[in-house]
Amino acid sequence: MTDKELRRLSRGELLEMLIAQTEENSQLKIRLEQAEAQLRDRRIEIDKAGSLAEAALSLNGVFQAAEAAAQQYLENIQRISSQHDAISRVIKEQSAKEAAQIRQEAEAYSKKVRADADAYWKQVAARAAKLLADQEALRQLIQSAGEVEIDEEYSKSVPQASDPGAAGSGA
Repeated sequence: MTDKELRRLSRGELLEMLIAQTEENSQLKIRLEQAEAQLRDRRIEIDKAGSLAEAALSLNGVFQAAEAAAQQYLENIQRISSQHDAISRVIKEQSAKEAAQIRQEAEAYSKKVRADADAYWKQVAARAAKLLADQEALRQLIQSAGEVEIDEEYSKSVPQASDPGAAGSGA
């Protein structure tokens, strides 16, 4: 199975494959134990037969079967190992991509928050400057109104000699 095919498999399918390989491994171990038991039985037969040549010929099939089972077991282990390596690589690549995306989103959000804060600060500073300017204008207006009032009170209390009509009209 290629890496591309492995990447398309879900975790469940991969686990099923692993379980199947484990079961096959167990079956192969059982077959190996049976072959070893047969080997022991054949040894007894060799003792009975009395001929090493006959024993070698009869055991040849048992050894071939045991060797084939061991070879198949090793191949399965290597295949499962390569599958796990491929899965690990895929997961690592996906994790790296997700981390990069999260990092980019966080940076974009940070820039937006900073821009919003700067804009808000500029608005606050502009409002504060306008408030100070309005306060200064109001202070000057109150101050000038106070001077006019003082001048009017002073002119009412002091009779003016140059304006005879003003004194007569006021009484």
